[in-house]
Amino acid sequence: MKSKNAFSIKIRIYDILIFVFLVWIFVISAFSYQTPSFVRIERPPDIAEEADEPPAVFPHLFHQEMFYCYVCHPTTFRYGRSVMTHNDFDRGKFCGACHNGKISMSIDDMDCEVCHH
Repeated sequence: MKSKNAFSIKIRIYDILIFVFLVWIFVISAFSYQTPSFVRIERPPDIAEEADEPPAVFPHLFHQEMFYCYVCHPTTFRYGRSVMTHNDFDRGKFCGACHNGKISMSIDDMDCEVCHH
């Protein structure tokens, strides 16, 4: 009888430890979500007034769910504001580093409204 009680106490302790660990993981991961859900990509001032469509809006939270931060930061995007043009994109910079038709869908496969909305 003693061993059965000792066994059930060990299971309860493990259950509590697992629960505390999962709560700790949730709290730690919640801090990483203190980033914006969407990021507006600014244009250089010399072409901003000439543009026909609104600036691109980057779905940051979607990409954060799919990848780790270090996949893009600080190599592809520096932290903070990013200024880019379609020429940058076409040369494989910024979003064009992945959206090139090899890693992910190409800009040629998308409607303008996907980014410019």
